[in-house]
Amino acid sequence: MKKQLYLLLMSFITLLLLSNCSTNTKSNTSETSGSNIKVIKDVDIYYVQSVEYIDPDRIFFHISLSETLPPDADKKILPANLTPKKYTLTDKERKLFMKMAGIAEDAYFWIYDYTNNQLYSYPISSMVATAILDVFRYEGSPPYNTEDYRIGFDLPQDLLPRFRSNYDLFVSITKNNPFAQEQLTPLDWRLIPNANYPDTGPDKLSNRNYGNLPKYLKSYMANANNMTFYVQDYVDEEKPQRRDIYKIFERELLVVDKEGNTLFKRRMYQGESRSLVGLNNYHDYENEKFQWAGQLFKDLPPVVFGFQWFSFGCEGLDFIAPYRDGIEFKCDNRH
Repeated sequence: MKKQLYLLLMSFITLLLLSNCSTNTKSNTSETSGSNIKVIKDVDIYYVQSVEYIDPDRIFFHISLSETLPPDADKKILPANLTPKKYTLTDKERKLFMKMAGIAEDAYFWIYDYTNNQLYSYPISSMVATAILDVFRYEGSPPYNTEDYRIGFDLPQDLLPRFRSNYDLFVSITKNNPFAQEQLTPLDWRLIPNANYPDTGPDKLSNRNYGNLPKYLKSYMANANNMTFYVQDYVDEEKPQRRDIYKIFERELLVVDKEGNTLFKRRMYQGESRSLVGLNNYHDYENEKFQWAGQLFKDLPPVVFGFQWFSFGCEGLDFIAPYRDGIEFKCDNRH
């Protein structure tokens, strides 16, 4: 009898262990999925600022890393009571800056011109570390406070003639190149009947209600990279004096695969700190392409971007994959 009880007890313990193993396996799968999202969040893309206000006779491109620094790091990196509007860091200051910014000495600047699919790389050791006065501070009188400066790097001056503008550049500071270098595609939008816009369920835009305004929708479609992109705008046509882009209350972006399965959906809004961008082929900027899609990064889902501008905050991009967070560019947008 004791032997039977012992065997029964051991069987129960074995089942518990097997159950725990099964649970742990599922947990690891979940953690792996979560870590993939974390990897995506950890991709830092920096905004390139075109600086004209410091010296109108010499425009240069600057990349600020101030927002990646710990609080009050500027006070430790820069000397007090600086008077120049642009200051080159000493070797000691540069070393401290890189340490506080978490940049390895053997890292590279990867500068990707996505409109022309051109990639430029420079070892971090060759880049000039500078602090420049923020655009909202440069008209003040010296000496300046350390927090008035953006601390970062100048792009090599000989690169400037190769770029159409600073808006077409993505910059990453890493040891290895994160960019896939597969030409992105500008989205070629065309107006379609609203009936051809996919039914996105009970939360579809046509169910929205902005007071007494009549429901006026405009739908668009574009094809790229074996995917179909849809945009639907909720438009106010009662104020014809407004520019078309300011008539849009709300916008939905939908991406589907060849079988019509939804890959990605997002809602965007006009607001005090953000505005919607005119769609390619439907804005006032001749030959300018704002919306792009494609394989931007190695081993990550494709991306789509170019639908919003921000007054407070930074633009970014979205991954065309369910339940994935996008990337907000590091742009040091202070006011």
